[in-house]
Amino acid sequence: MEVYPEMSKYYTSNVCLQDGNLGTISGASSTRDGKEPTVPAWIPESRNSTDILIKPLKPRLFPQLMAALLTCWVNLASGASLGYATPALPSLQHPNSRLHITESQGSWVAGLVMLGALGGGMLTGPCISLGRRRALWLIATPLTFAWVLIALAQNVWFLYVAHFILGTCLGIIADASQLYVSETASAQWRGALGCIPALMFNVGILTCYTAGAWLDWEELAFFGGGLTLPALLFPIILPESPSYLVAQENMKEAIAALHWLRGATYDITAEYQELLHCEKGPGVLERLQGLCDHEAFLPLFLTGAIRALSRFCGLRAILCYTQTILLSSHSSLDVEVATVITGAVQLIATLVACGLLDRLGRRKLLIASQAIMGLSLVGLACYHYYHEDLRNTHGTLVGWLPVVAIMVYIIANSIGLAPVSGILIGELVPQRHRSIASSITGAISWLSAFIVTKTFLDLRSILNLHGTLWLYGSICLTGIPFVYFFLPETRGISQYGIEVLFKATKDHSNKITETKMGQSKCLMVLHVHTEKASICDECLTQSSEISSPDNISV
Repeated sequence: MEVYPEMSKYYTSNVCLQDGNLGTISGASSTRDGKEPTVPAWIPESRNSTDILIKPLKPRLFPQLMAALLTCWVNLASGASLGYATPALPSLQHPNSRLHITESQGSWVAGLVMLGALGGGMLTGPCISLGRRRALWLIATPLTFAWVLIALAQNVWFLYVAHFILGTCLGIIADASQLYVSETASAQWRGALGCIPALMFNVGILTCYTAGAWLDWEELAFFGGGLTLPALLFPIILPESPSYLVAQENMKEAIAALHWLRGATYDITAEYQELLHCEKGPGVLERLQGLCDHEAFLPLFLTGAIRALSRFCGLRAILCYTQTILLSSHSSLDVEVATVITGAVQLIATLVACGLLDRLGRRKLLIASQAIMGLSLVGLACYHYYHEDLRNTHGTLVGWLPVVAIMVYIIANSIGLAPVSGILIGELVPQRHRSIASSITGAISWLSAFIVTKTFLDLRSILNLHGTLWLYGSICLTGIPFVYFFLPETRGISQYGIEVLFKATKDHSNKITETKMGQSKCLMVLHVHTEKASICDECLTQSSEISSPDNISV
């Protein structure tokens, strides 16, 4: 077959010219009768038919960003439930409150959120098996009901039940939203967009802290319910996860979802083919048995270990007892102001993490995060150990050390350990095992959070505050060699590439070659007309002499 001059007017994706035949993967077709070839709508027209360009097109960021933000609105409402206890408990314990509770009852109100999250984590698998988007849409209903139940509470049991429901929703939302974002984001944006669930949680916490400065516990509960209402509507307009649709053999909707998420002008062929290559388990029993396979067990072990590590570093205890720690430290900053600053710092640090994850990679951020967290806790512990000698430092620079140490600890966690531990479930675990793996790792995560929260006061009475902080700091530092030796870098690697990566560890002779850490690029070919072809990949250009069309292979 001849190369028709008319093809010089178009960009053609994934063209392969071999043995005189011009074929395309993505739909641009040619004819043998000399007529103008049929070209798909997504191929833009060339401005100069004498130019020869091969250029990669990137998927659009905006639709992926909107899908992540709108779907994760429920994270904002659920995050408010994490921040509700801090401003609401003093209001509930006020003598003039319509419903008065004791300190012991207040501790159970806060603790039941973690217990509910433990149950929710175990229910994550069955829920997301209905669909990631559908699970987030359905969970908004009981979340709204729980807020209304708090606002209309007649006794403390109303609060107990409502906070357990809030925790259950929290456990499901945390993994379902992370999976949805990881599965809908393209490889080059998966790290940045993967921070959005944690970002929305932090926005909800800060919003509740701020609103709690003016609202009592009843008004704050109605405010939380109002935050949840948009979550009942936003998921309706968004597509389901393409990998989930492929797993359900709903190919037509999967293609439509990919077009919605990547943009109408982007060629989805390569990504769609990779999704087809991802293995799917036929049933629950087979997937349970498959967890014993090396390529499934190792990602599950790494994800569960990193999540447990992120909890046992003591974050929940330090956030819950920030005021207690600062009061014991004789800090120079007012504790109420420090609480609001804590929420703001978490939010800003998570925004920074969005830009760093795809620049520095997961491993570097995890190692740096744990090192800084460990050193900040060791420094805070040393301050408490010598606080009797430093009791006269209130109002001086030394008196600011506890506040600075806590803020540095929170910043380091929000930039590295917190977001990375969340996105690993959507990156490391194969598609066919994610439902069950989410239940297992979710239960591990929230059980660890509950243990850390409930044992903090006991550890403080046994080890003193400085000993407890030293323990948390040593756990942070212990995680550094674990990450360095066992966790692979997944920045920019496609989901199928990551599955191949873990399969290849069983046979070191297998080699994985991917451009730029596995980013698959669609080459766009414009004009094969003369005896010279100029190939451009981004900024790189090379020229090659060809004697006949038989030598061309792109």
